[in-house]
Amino acid sequence: MPETDVFFSTADVTDVAQKLQQVTAEYEALFGNLSKQIFSSIENLDNPSDEVAVTLQYVNDASQAFRQNFGDNSKIACSKGCHHCCHFPIQVPQQTISDINHHLQSTLAPAELAELTDKLEQNIAARQAPLFRAPCPFLDKENACSIYHHRPLSCRWFSSPDAHVCELSVQDGRDIQQHPVQSRIYQAASDALLAKQKTFTGSDQQLPFIPALLEALQSIK
Repeated sequence: MPETDVFFSTADVTDVAQKLQQVTAEYEALFGNLSKQIFSSIENLDNPSDEVAVTLQYVNDASQAFRQNFGDNSKIACSKGCHHCCHFPIQVPQQTISDINHHLQSTLAPAELAELTDKLEQNIAARQAPLFRAPCPFLDKENACSIYHHRPLSCRWFSSPDAHVCELSVQDGRDIQQHPVQSRIYQAASDALLAKQKTFTGSDQQLPFIPALLEALQSIK
């Protein structure tokens, strides 16, 4: 065979495959490292609201970095007034309960807190098996979140590409596709908060949002 310039060899395939595997592993490690970084930053904080605030700052910074450095053609259908996901039962870290409880105690009058407590109790009763769907008690008359700036990570996490699928899920419980990067960023954030929670409570399990918040509000009385 006459000598020719070499533009391709099977060894090149092996070399590129190994490089791709390394880069993929480094990409995957980003999310675990984000969780470790958040935990390191909140580990010595004493105020749950501060822990949530620091966590959200990392989430925002990470989200911006991924958007700037990776192509993203994913569609997110979520918008103000779209509230199908606000029917779903969610679970949250303890810090979320403490943060929202503090916000409510500091902004609502006693009569308003009593009214909210009644709404939470009614909401729990309305969530029947098998789907446990019911409109969130924090939805206002325009179907917007009345505690938007303090809403749980689980709510911020939601990133459906199709609002109609969300509407159908309220009725039949079908799975909803989530944004592949955003969901992993919020999972990393949640893992960090739960790791911090475990240092105080011994448990890294999330809490059912409405029942846990109701218990926190009632414990103040």
